[in-house]
Amino acid sequence: MLTVIIRAFIIFVILLVVIRLMGKRQIGEMEPFELTITLVIADLACIPMSDKSIPLTYGITSILCLYVIHQIIVLLSRKSKKFQNVLSGKPVIVIDKKGIRLDALRKMNMHTNDLLQAMRAAGYFSIEQVAYAIFETNGQLSVIPNEGKETAEPSLPVPFIVDGQWSEEDLTYYNLDRKKLESMIESFDLKTDKLILATIDDKGKMLLYPEQGEYFTLRVERNEVCRD
Repeated sequence: MLTVIIRAFIIFVILLVVIRLMGKRQIGEMEPFELTITLVIADLACIPMSDKSIPLTYGITSILCLYVIHQIIVLLSRKSKKFQNVLSGKPVIVIDKKGIRLDALRKMNMHTNDLLQAMRAAGYFSIEQVAYAIFETNGQLSVIPNEGKETAEPSLPVPFIVDGQWSEEDLTYYNLDRKKLESMIESFDLKTDKLILATIDDKGKMLLYPEQGEYFTLRVERNEVCRD
């Protein structure tokens, strides 16, 4: 038992030193290759830590070898922009002045729901609040806010249509009438299956985002629909 404890302590110290040498980015803002190396290092550390038949030096040597590979990759990335782009990819603009870029989302194998989730994590709950949005190579979303669209009284837009699909769960939870909403949308010569996004908040503000063209908002009051 004492041997296992000593081996675990040695591996822990080696891992701590290697992770620190890799830099603070390795902890919370990892590039794809950094995540891969970290996962492999974690797996290599577990084997000699628990299996006494494997020499401790094998595990330490493997971990140090991966550290050297990491440093070589970082060096090559600094020297060659092309190598860096191939290894980590490029930042991708997913929202610009023209709106949501579906082509960019599809290239990244993402859906509109993924974009909405990233926006909420960044503190933005409505498409109207965002002028530009960029997915960084580490997966984080960077947002430039749309000045003048920040409301004094915040409200939570409920996405009841995403990528042309109705969200029955949200309709039920927020007690929304699907037939009524559908008739409102069709009154503007829009088809629900051709909408990237449709939301409504507790103040009766509805946002419709068709596949073609810019989004627009409606005000729903007393069974009347007025376009903003």
